Amino acid sequence: MRAITVMYDSLNRKYLPNYGDNLSIMPNFRRLAKKTVTFDNFYVGSLPCIPARRELHTGRYNFLHRCWGPLEPFDDSIASILGKNGIYTHCVTDHAHYWQEGGSTYHTKFASCEMIRGQEGDFWKGEVKGFKENIDLHRQDEINRKYMQGENHPHVKTCQAGLEFLESNYQEDNWYLHIEYFDPHEPYFVPDKYKKMYTDKEQPFDWPFYGEVNEGSEEVSEARTNYRAVLSMIDEHFGKILDFMDEHDMWKDTMLIVNTDHGYMLGEHGFFGKNYMPNYDQIVHTPFFIWNPAIGCAGERRSQLCQTIDIAPTILDYFGIKPTPDMKGKSLFPVLKDEKSIHDYILFGYFGKHVNITDGRYVYMRAGRKENNSLNNYTIVPLHMFEPFSVEELQNTDVEMVKDFGFTKGIPVMKIPASGATSPNNSCYQYEEHMKYGDLLFDLKDDPDQDTSIMDTVVEDKMIQAMKGLLEENEAPQELYDRIGLNMN
Repeated sequence: MRAITVMYDSLNRKYLPNYGDNLSIMPNFRRLAKKTVTFDNFYVGSLPCIPARRELHTGRYNFLHRCWGPLEPFDDSIASILGKNGIYTHCVTDHAHYWQEGGSTYHTKFASCEMIRGQEGDFWKGEVKGFKENIDLHRQDEINRKYMQGENHPHVKTCQAGLEFLESNYQEDNWYLHIEYFDPHEPYFVPDKYKKMYTDKEQPFDWPFYGEVNEGSEEVSEARTNYRAVLSMIDEHFGKILDFMDEHDMWKDTMLIVNTDHGYMLGEHGFFGKNYMPNYDQIVHTPFFIWNPAIGCAGERRSQLCQTIDIAPTILDYFGIKPTPDMKGKSLFPVLKDEKSIHDYILFGYFGKHVNITDGRYVYMRAGRKENNSLNNYTIVPLHMFEPFSVEELQNTDVEMVKDFGFTKGIPVMKIPASGATSPNNSCYQYEEHMKYGDLLFDLKDDPDQDTSIMDTVVEDKMIQAMKGLLEENEAPQELYDRIGLNMN
């Protein structure tokens, strides 16, 4: 048995022809729809990049207990589980977060991993001139781009590395290949030929800032054009994977999954980026495609509610391996085969922001309360994105060792008050920014663009009760209930 996952970063479903877009030039994603089952109600769990990847490995939410950080020693990684069951695992990726401190234990779980350097200011090529400080992604990106032209583009090289593995191993059995691209994450560095598919005008704005923006601005227009250009680049190279599977008749015995970690906002609701605004549909409602040769159903769609934590149990199920007791996700195969629902509700969110829940019809976003602003990171590998937890964080007199959670397998973990700029993008130090949005409730049936939050106490109470049930099932800490103003029972 063989399986391939192709994962993108920041892939917004609303820009894909598979979900109704008519502007993005992506013929190979149209091919994909005919080859696989398209999911219409697939959601993220934890955000952003590395928290989502922890879920991909463990099948369990990250955002309830911790911000950005590595796999913990007690985590069950599917790459490790597969390897222990005689399945060879290989990863090819240009995702630079894996060679930063906060993502440093993920790629090591594979039997082998080929890593392509250069994306988003990856600390790669050295140039002394102009140096001012260590973490300067924009300066480093300018340096790296000199070495990333043409066939040296990291996306191209990642695709080539994936194809090399397939060429060497397609006749072998019992392997799992994970091809993971950083694109279409910003910056939108892409060869001009893809931009010219959309316009002959110069489009210099290719690295959107994270902040509020006028949706009608020139910046938004250029960012969207450049984003679509990246989509056309990834489509062309994804087509090479489809071609290989066609040429070697791999559809008869190889599972394929295509997914992303989260979406991205390109001016919608007046925002660029992710991380700090409410978790709108553009960020959390993601594209997902799957082909299981034992089930088939090519060209069909599924509307059942599913999410990122379901991917790990699905891959294990394909290889005949039971999920671990700590995995809360569920195999997607009953959805594929019999169109069964596997979730009535799902949670999603960032550490320290809204706690969100949906049943596929309504989305309820529960904000923190001013009187309860305290959260803790629970970890025994205290690393943030670029650096360890600071000495000051670890010297805090409130830091203690606790055994509060079953998923740590009896191992005591550090309970560290969450604060400080070393928790980038998803720490409760951004609390006041988060609070201003308040609680939000959207009816996706009547308001799919989430233009207006509604008042409906009956629906809100139903969502609150379901949220409390899932928080309990996933061992949410007491302070999270306090922060969002809920009783544990």
